[in-house]
Amino acid sequence: MCFMKSLASLVLTILFLASIGCGSGDRANMPSRLPRIAVVPKAGDVEFWKMVQGGVMKAASEESEFEVIWQPPAVANDRSEQIKTIQNLQIKKVDAIAVAPIDSVDLIKSIRNSKNKGIKTVVWDSGLDDESAYDAFVATDNYLGGVKCARAMAEALEGKGNVAVMRFFEGSLSTELREKGFLDEIKKFPDIKVVSDSQRGGDEVKSQEVATRILQKDGLNLAGIFCSAQPLTEGMLKAMEKSPLKGKIKIIGFDFNPYIGESIRNGLLTATASQDPFNMGYLSVKTSVALLRGEHVEPLVDTGVSIITQENIDDPKMQQVLFPDYQKWL
Repeated sequence: MCFMKSLASLVLTILFLASIGCGSGDRANMPSRLPRIAVVPKAGDVEFWKMVQGGVMKAASEESEFEVIWQPPAVANDRSEQIKTIQNLQIKKVDAIAVAPIDSVDLIKSIRNSKNKGIKTVVWDSGLDDESAYDAFVATDNYLGGVKCARAMAEALEGKGNVAVMRFFEGSLSTELREKGFLDEIKKFPDIKVVSDSQRGGDEVKSQEVATRILQKDGLNLAGIFCSAQPLTEGMLKAMEKSPLKGKIKIIGFDFNPYIGESIRNGLLTATASQDPFNMGYLSVKTSVALLRGEHVEPLVDTGVSIITQENIDDPKMQQVLFPDYQKWL
């Protein structure tokens, strides 16, 4: 009887040890999951966002201990789609989310929820009205960009004339800050009057329609027009190409692409404020990595803004900012 008990005990012990061994082997053979960083832009089909993506992928190539995911919303510049994208990433339990919020108010809840779930949150390009909802902010100083555009306008108009401001859609904090910076700074020039600042564009098609209305209604009374975003700038330029006022109104834009660059060279566009989208994408990932590693991160990581004109567009340093070799990283 004792022999049988000893034998049973020995068999159980062998089976137990075998199960531990198999379990250890299985775990050893399972690939360990890398920490995942999801980068969520406002859109993915415009040159600006492709440059951002290039910077994101370059940073990803340098951070082999992390998996970086580029995740634009299904519909460009759609608040609800961006919120759904963030919610899906929460379900997938990513470790960090870097978001360019389409709306400074509507995105607060979903981004704060990410932070509350222990996900490191980086807001980039555009801010939120509630700074406590995220861990770090990577962006152009958009207010300063607007100030620089106002100074460029004043210089182009030699300090006098009527101007219009073409705004982006409501709720985009980055463009609202540019518009505020422009309007605050232009007040310092008493002989420059803002006669229109209520017209809002959107994508390039809508912006061209709005630009055409501005030119038809106020064009003869205008010396200058400020456009606070890339699609607004493109829309205004295309409307101006078809207008009898072509070449008679100074246009100051924001952002850069080959068409905007060509317009500067041929004189249709007086100047534009250029961000550094490649660097913005790069720093969004690097900041996310720093947060995941527990390193100190500044509340605002400034990516820079420059005024581009005919005089400096071919400067070698400016060329590096304007034409980064982003496609090699896509």
